[in-house]
Amino acid sequence: MSEKSTSENPNLFDVIVVGAGICGIIFLKYAIDKGLNCLVLDKQDAVGGLWNRIPDWQDLQNRQADYAINDVPLDGVMRSDVVEYIRSWVQKSDLTPFIRLNQEVTSTSWTKDREEWEVRTNQGLFRANYLIVASGVQNTPWIPEIERSHPEIVETHSSQLYRPEDLADQKVTVVGGGASAWDLLDLAVENGAKDIQWVYRNIRWFIPTHRTKQTVWPNLRELSLVQTFSRSITTVNGIFGWRLKKLFDHFELADIEPTEPMDLHKHQLIPGRSQAIHNLNSISRHQTTIRHIQGREIILKNGERFETDRVLWGTGYRMNLEYLGLPEYNDIRTLDELRPKLGSLVRSREYPHLFFIGMSLIDSTSSTPFFAAIEAKSITAHILGQCEIPDTNVPHHIVHWDLFKYFAGFDHANYPRFWWKLKYFLLVLWYEIFQEKSVKV
Repeated sequence: MSEKSTSENPNLFDVIVVGAGICGIIFLKYAIDKGLNCLVLDKQDAVGGLWNRIPDWQDLQNRQADYAINDVPLDGVMRSDVVEYIRSWVQKSDLTPFIRLNQEVTSTSWTKDREEWEVRTNQGLFRANYLIVASGVQNTPWIPEIERSHPEIVETHSSQLYRPEDLADQKVTVVGGGASAWDLLDLAVENGAKDIQWVYRNIRWFIPTHRTKQTVWPNLRELSLVQTFSRSITTVNGIFGWRLKKLFDHFELADIEPTEPMDLHKHQLIPGRSQAIHNLNSISRHQTTIRHIQGREIILKNGERFETDRVLWGTGYRMNLEYLGLPEYNDIRTLDELRPKLGSLVRSREYPHLFFIGMSLIDSTSSTPFFAAIEAKSITAHILGQCEIPDTNVPHHIVHWDLFKYFAGFDHANYPRFWWKLKYFLLVLWYEIFQEKSVKV
């Protein structure tokens, strides 16, 4: 990692990061602070990643104080606030010289004898000792394949519903059982849809509430407090599972309570949407899947059928890593497919100098900046030879505050033995008392 190498060859870097979303920008900040010569490449014309492309109604699942870290200002919870937050990271840390936009990565290759990555874009070739993939697990909207015969129905993925007011007086069908589906149900109610059908295979665990999603209990502060005082995930699951069951009983939602026990290694603490919950009895529910769209009619797998004007797909995203040009990752579409190829959540098990940041966030209960900062610190320490990230596979999510515990097990440069436990024990108490203070990582 020498200055000489980059001055002799301006297209050679210590680290190249693909993606200028929140994870890529936070990694850049930590790496630059440690003296690494970095370059971030992004195909868009502005930083922000997926938040640049989604509709204005989309917002955070977390409270502002739980999402924001390191005193970088976050002024609200809406899409535009998050985009401005990402730009604030760039401005506050003067990261612009290390970011090149309108650079779409078209392929990468590992040169073993030189131990370098060659990264090809639509505008040129760059080389680096290390490659960081920060293009996200949610870079491709996903709609399941179904039969369609002369369809006359408007179909829209949640990431492309730019005019929710168009749902007024419409017959609307929402598909999905997770966070996006709850958003779409809320929008359909709020904007006056005259008929709402809800089709889902399974409803995921969610937190029933009549409040805004960012103010529900438990929030990340309560989760971190329980994690700090609990010795096992079994205890944490027991506490939050008990709490959720009480809430389901209180809101009289036993008929849609998931049958699988709450497990934070697999499930996300999704805040319910207040308007959808309040109007749930007026929403027709179908626990099945769509088999066929014929004209204006929806035909379900269980044989039911009904007419609709619009289908809103709350079916989430898939990742697409084909742009890397690496055969081991060409067919990867889900985290379950990627996870076996990762060591310690971040390290490629096929290539020694390839890392993925923020890829385990999907369906995990955490804050993206918090998650990215912890991973960035340890990846940077590994690159500098200050720690060795194991290639041991982790078969499940590591949730929020437990990330400290996991990475502290091998990253003693950032987490000195014993002292880090005392430090973060005191920090979690501080954050619980002062709930409006943002976390420092």
